[in-house]
Amino acid sequence: MADIKISQITAKSSNLASTDEFAIAESDGSGGFVSKKINGAQIKDSTLNEQTVTTYNLVLTDAHKTVIITNGSAIDARIPLNSGTAFPIGTRIELLQGGAGQITVAPTSGVTVNSSGGKTKLAAQYAQATILKVATNTWYLFGDITT
Repeated sequence: MADIKISQITAKSSNLASTDEFAIAESDGSGGFVSKKINGAQIKDSTLNEQTVTTYNLVLTDAHKTVIITNGSAIDARIPLNSGTAFPIGTRIELLQGGAGQITVAPTSGVTVNSSGGKTKLAAQYAQATILKVATNTWYLFGDITT
């Protein structure tokens, strides 16, 4: 692929190949940054999944997407066991709390979620967090999270 300026690319652009790689800087949660790479497929698949439930079970089509959950009551975002829903290692899912109901990232029995200080909840309305699958039944949770 020929060099293309970032300003020429849109998420659904026909000139964005799935194999194109982009280096980005991501917060490490302590004021610094970590270099990450994303590919064209992840950018093209970056769409929204809007829910208004109090329990949401993550599904394969949520991979590399943003799930916005809006409700006035508490919400569980459940991460399924790999044997039931086999997200590939490296899968990222963005969670966004659209309403007053606080989102708790709730792993199914057998799934481990690692986060700073054992935090499992999004901090407030409009908070965003990312879950990243790092092993068969192991995920990292980071972002605007609290206990």
